[in-house]
Amino acid sequence: MKRLVRSGTQLTACLAIGALALTGCGAGGDDSEDGEGTDTSGNGAAQDASVSIGMFAVPANLDFTTTGGAAVFEALLYNVYEGLVRLDADGEVQPLLAESWEVSDDGQEFTFQLREDATFHDGTEFNAEVVKFSLERLDEWSANTPEALAAIESVEIVDDYEVTVVLSEPDYNALFWLAGPLGAMFAPDSVDDLANDANGTGPFEFVTYENAVRMEFARNDDYWGEPAGVAGIELVYYEDASAAANAIRTGGVDAILRSEAFDQFETFEAEEDIEVRVGSSQGVVVMSMNQDNEALAEDDVREAIHRAIDKEAVLAAATAGYGEVLGGPSVPTDPYYIDFTDTYEYDPEAAQELLDSTGVDDISLTFNVPNRAYAEASAQVIQDNLGEIGIDVTLQTQEFPAVWVEENMVNQDFDLAIINHVEPRNMNNYAYPDYYWGYDSEDARDLFDEAAAATDDDEYEASMEELTELIVSDTPGVWLYNPPNVGLATEGVSGLPLNDLGVGIDLSDVTVSE
Repeated sequence: MKRLVRSGTQLTACLAIGALALTGCGAGGDDSEDGEGTDTSGNGAAQDASVSIGMFAVPANLDFTTTGGAAVFEALLYNVYEGLVRLDADGEVQPLLAESWEVSDDGQEFTFQLREDATFHDGTEFNAEVVKFSLERLDEWSANTPEALAAIESVEIVDDYEVTVVLSEPDYNALFWLAGPLGAMFAPDSVDDLANDANGTGPFEFVTYENAVRMEFARNDDYWGEPAGVAGIELVYYEDASAAANAIRTGGVDAILRSEAFDQFETFEAEEDIEVRVGSSQGVVVMSMNQDNEALAEDDVREAIHRAIDKEAVLAAATAGYGEVLGGPSVPTDPYYIDFTDTYEYDPEAAQELLDSTGVDDISLTFNVPNRAYAEASAQVIQDNLGEIGIDVTLQTQEFPAVWVEENMVNQDFDLAIINHVEPRNMNNYAYPDYYWGYDSEDARDLFDEAAAATDDDEYEASMEELTELIVSDTPGVWLYNPPNVGLATEGVSGLPLNDLGVGIDLSDVTVSE
């Protein structure tokens, strides 16, 4: 029987169902399959092979500077595009296009020594001018919270391969954000058509994207670093988890990432030629409550809704029980995580009493739901739960990402909205009043500023813990659960990332045995 592979880092869920029982959620580890790294030297690997990987969240286009949702950058970042730094398997910042850096004593200047051997796929040289262009262009971004790097005041070129990023104020997370999509480097002549073409410095070159069907990469033979382990990658997009599961059984794909076929995992684990791989994720499945709705502007109404929802039932319906119920906006792998699951325990009687005390009657809410299995199943449970306390909920299923992102994240036209936020430390989005869930708290912004100005881990984590408590008490949403990252791989495929870091899904270590 193929072995079950689990993350060495702290799991977002300890699964305890049948043959998939996991114990001893701990810390540390590596993101390769066996915790031993991946051989990309060609020894025992078919370097001319291509690998087909099933995916679910569909990119609307290729431009993550103007298109919201993680599907775009998770496919392109670390594969096609690269930044100065990256996150490793443990979520730690490591060099990438910057070989090293120094931080000034006041925390406001980051001086990067750049690689001198990196070029873009079209032949454009990577240098300090590119860094200046890319980071100053953040002012033009309209998606994926460029506000996270708003502290960048200027980018000063020291010489061709040395650049200093100057902040207007200290930002404890600046390097962390530079390791994600906001730190991606762009060739100046390529930004006019980012939606349709991708030109980066990464180990793969972009080949083609057939919208909602497949995206193809080819190995970059001129890559400055270790060559990719396979000649090509094909990402195949599925709306239905069962269709993807059938595809891996029949040879339609070689692997599946972030699988949603929760009801089939035990069966997969019993199959000789398919490996079930369970790792951690940054995902927070949250139901946001739009306070532009008069009823939802009432604190006690939002708390009543929170208490009325049976999160265990939601988890059972959405993931067959795989995952971890959440009580707040952070996940167990966040350094400032606090377990708030007892704060708003499921208690429909208390919810009804609290709702009655508000004097708000005849509440009718529209619930915008992306056409994803986990979201539709979760929304059905929530609709039933809220109906029990007299709140009428109309479910409105919307195509994801195109319609859901436009209506909710852009137009903010919803009463209730649900989504799995997979980006890392997405709690930071509560710092931005213009973000789609509209949380506007001066006290929260002050605490975010305090955390950013921290000079060590203890100061940072203390501020973030206090901030988490404040957000939970304000109840702008209902934090439902943290899903695990479950992948499936056919025999011979190795090097798939085990943990979902919420940034790019690095496929450069994927190999196929000969």
